[in-house]
Amino acid sequence: MVAYALISLTVVRMLPVALALIGTGLRPASLAYMGWFGPRGLASLVFGLLALEEGMPESTLLSGVIAVTVGLSVCLHGASAPFLGNRYGDWFARRLRTDPAGLRENPLADTRHSAPPQTGDT
Repeated sequence: MVAYALISLTVVRMLPVALALIGTGLRPASLAYMGWFGPRGLASLVFGLLALEEGMPESTLLSGVIAVTVGLSVCLHGASAPFLGNRYGDWFARRLRTDPAGLRENPLADTRHSAPPQTGDT
């Protein structure tokens, strides 16, 4: 259960976030940060409760896996938040000083110059 929970909190969660954000122009540091701290847990609990109510086979095992995953998520994300939040903030500040207009993560940047060209309508 613990091994699956760790895989779920890393590869199973972070890879789809990165794939979903391909083409956004976000830097790898931002993708990793969002993949690690992005929302999770509530959907697992809801789907687990649905499986339990339906009498799905192995729902006891599923409930255990969900509980361990959510518990580890709370512990690991809570423990890593100060360190990783500070590191990401430092990275963002450095990038903002060196290339504020080219930093897609900067909400104040003029993104008209970095947006992909539109085709069709003129």
